[in-house]
Amino acid sequence: MNKKRWSIKYICLISLLSALLVSLSLVTMFFTTDSVAIQFTTGVYLAFCYFVPGYGMLVSGIVYGAIMDLALNSIITMGITIIINILMFLFMKFGSKILTKHGAAILASCLVFIYIPFLYFTVWNSVEIATRNTLVVKEVIVDVIQLSVSIIVFEVMYFTLNKTKLNEKLSNF
Repeated sequence: MNKKRWSIKYICLISLLSALLVSLSLVTMFFTTDSVAIQFTTGVYLAFCYFVPGYGMLVSGIVYGAIMDLALNSIITMGITIIINILMFLFMKFGSKILTKHGAAILASCLVFIYIPFLYFTVWNSVEIATRNTLVVKEVIVDVIQLSVSIIVFEVMYFTLNKTKLNEKLSNF
């Protein structure tokens, strides 16, 4: 990939991966309960952040996160979703150089817990404390499930993509 500008092939790749992430996320929207969405695409996003060279997946994470919050009618969480996706990207790109790629994926997956204090103080601030605490417990359970699934999806994708030598093919972009 040319360091000075992105090639058309690279832009097409990032666009296709963004569309794939949005499509997968729209399918997983059916797994919502009581306005709590479990996004199974986090592991897919983390795998692509690791394998796709350059900063294209940063743009993809911002785009797909914003589209999903719009689709879920959750505009108030759009900013925090974008921040979390940026942090996930940074953990995968730079954290995998300090830690192992598996450790970076686990830490990046843990970033979904940032939603809890955000929701507690901004979205749920109009409800009474007992209801808020119940919502926090429910959100922690959902986030633990999302964390577990994200790590499993990342590991499956990592070993599959590594075996098919996709990382070598992607490095040619």
